[in-house]
Amino acid sequence: MSTLIANTLQGINTIKYDGSVTAATINSDGVMVRGKIPMLKVGISTATTINTGDRILWNTFSSSHVFDGEDNMSAFNTSNNNYTIPADCGGLWHISASLYSTTSNVNQLAIFIGGNRKDALGNQGGASAFCQGSIIKRLSVGDVITMHGFCQSSTFTPQPNAYHSWWQMTFLG
Repeated sequence: MSTLIANTLQGINTIKYDGSVTAATINSDGVMVRGKIPMLKVGISTATTINTGDRILWNTFSSSHVFDGEDNMSAFNTSNNNYTIPADCGGLWHISASLYSTTSNVNQLAIFIGGNRKDALGNQGGASAFCQGSIIKRLSVGDVITMHGFCQSSTFTPQPNAYHSWWQMTFLG
């Protein structure tokens, strides 16, 4: 391995990981395109009543439950509904979610990291069956992320719905 130290690099339009794998390209406007951007988009397969404050049972990538479902880093566990930040992916993440529920309206979607409530995405005040929001959050490699819901009563029922019930995370860098 060698180290390059320079004040200016000119005429670079391809950055390679090795001789055969392109890691990034740069066009004449300076726009950089990376080969793979870590991303998650997951939906809900079955309506299940849960207690307020419990984790939402995200568990499917099926097109009948979520549009463009994806876990291109294989970091989501459908059994315990969590996403573990992969190696080399510590940094800023855009996190967004939308939830349609019945039985009781969700007041807030909350991000838990390592089992602890760390932030909130949206707060509808229970005024609607829909709750959504987004945030940019700094996460570390190995952080275990779950999404929880809070409602006005003791329980709510997240509904499978490709338009309204999904959780998405995209690595920004």
